[in-house]
Amino acid sequence: MSIEPTDLVLLSDTGSAWTKLILVARHGRRWRIIGAAAQPTAWGEEPLIAALAAGVARHADPRLAHGLAERLRSVPRIESHTPRRPGRLALAAVSRELSAPVLRRAAESAGWVIVEEATADDGRPLADRLAALARAEVDAWLIGGGFEGTLSPQALEIAALAAAARGASAQPVIWAGSSELDAEVRALFAGGISVVPNPAPQDGVERPAPLRAQLETLLQRVVEPRGSQHAAPVSYRRAITELARSADLRVLGIDIGAGYATWIVGDAEGEVDARVFAKGGLCADALTENGAAARIARDLAASIDELAVADALQNIRARPATVPQTEDELAIVQAAAQHQLARIAGDEPATADVDLVIGSGRTIAGAPRLADAARMLVDGLRPVGVTQLAVDVSGGLGPLGSLDDAEISEGIALLRDDLVVPLGTAIVCRGGRTGQVAMRVTISVDGEDDPQPIEVRSGQLSIVPLARGRVAEVAIELVGGASLGTARRGRRARARVSGGAVGIILDARDAPLRLPRRGDDRRAVLGAWRDTWLREARPPAQPEHGDGFS
Repeated sequence: MSIEPTDLVLLSDTGSAWTKLILVARHGRRWRIIGAAAQPTAWGEEPLIAALAAGVARHADPRLAHGLAERLRSVPRIESHTPRRPGRLALAAVSRELSAPVLRRAAESAGWVIVEEATADDGRPLADRLAALARAEVDAWLIGGGFEGTLSPQALEIAALAAAARGASAQPVIWAGSSELDAEVRALFAGGISVVPNPAPQDGVERPAPLRAQLETLLQRVVEPRGSQHAAPVSYRRAITELARSADLRVLGIDIGAGYATWIVGDAEGEVDARVFAKGGLCADALTENGAAARIARDLAASIDELAVADALQNIRARPATVPQTEDELAIVQAAAQHQLARIAGDEPATADVDLVIGSGRTIAGAPRLADAARMLVDGLRPVGVTQLAVDVSGGLGPLGSLDDAEISEGIALLRDDLVVPLGTAIVCRGGRTGQVAMRVTISVDGEDDPQPIEVRSGQLSIVPLARGRVAEVAIELVGGASLGTARRGRRARARVSGGAVGIILDARDAPLRLPRRGDDRRAVLGAWRDTWLREARPPAQPEHGDGFS
């Protein structure tokens, strides 16, 4: 095989903690990933190139291996990177219990960090609120409050307060309050103001999508003005959307990094939902706040002291490129990732009607055991229904998503077989009676006669090996009030499922997970589930063609 320089391409993803290089080579008419390496970003590029070259050289044709490190410095690159910094926002709202939380959730899910927040009822004197807002170093202002159909004097007052604190600066402003006040609020600011529909038009109603979209557009303009499509949250979104379109599936991509977390849902028609959390990764404030260590310790199968958990979480925040050195440290890191998945998913049916979940980021996709990756996705997201699972092991989705519109579909199509590793299919039900059968599942695989139903009791986890590239027909009978989360509560369902590194996951542990309150009992249950994941997982069989999704 003769390989010319134009037959090599590097995919590069630079994160705040780790940088990945993926080497792609063309052999005949096919492009394949032939090597990858990852090292802490702080180490610089030279050690990473050397590690990649050394790894490829061990298995490559000597003609490719000779002088490879030097060649890698000059081959074409396709790059993505974590944004150089998050957008900084000042938030001014009427109520800390009503309007402020709605605005805050929309801003944080669009990738902003709230630097200063002031509400009309926060208990501070007016002068203190004004001084705090004026001192804040921000990129933009978000103001809101008042229900639709009302002329809220408090909303107008808080807008006037923000206008006074902003002064004559040119920082952009978004008004997201009662439309009855649009004209008066515009008059307070000398240009630079955008008006979006009220995300809280009435008590108990929340419609944040237009505000989130405006905040995402503004963030790209402020933080990545010269090439937003190379910013990892944007490129990852474009890759997931294209993957969903080309596969004709509804796909959820979730990327948990050190700082950022990105949540993308796409389908055959395009992007459905996109959320970027600048503090949603493993260095998030939420993981070191009061009570966080206790919550994570509660989810561990091993008996690890709460202070040890807190110390490990602080260590992750201080040194995000640190690699876990013991099984206990690994368990804490994975529990933290699972906690963040659950936090981002929230209480809504976030995975409803999703056909495929793709996990990305070093902790999930780079887990030392693929069964651990499946466990984090299933236990963190609780995807009720029938859902395929996969991981972005190579880390190539982000860089490919930075290609131009005319090239992104071709790039993903060329590397489709190598981009993600199928884990299998999760069948998760909710409800059921404790200790009694929740579902009976009959799995029919081509070439196997007379399959017997598998009974799964409420609170039980069972895994049936099914290799990558194989498909099966499953017949599901729900018992005792168990449900697959569909609007129609039918007792029977059928589905065609795909195998993978783990297989078919039969999960009747409810959503959210139900755990005993007593510590020893809880750890015994968690330990049994952990053992099921690790005992039943099988290495994947590699098909000649296809990605294993159906």
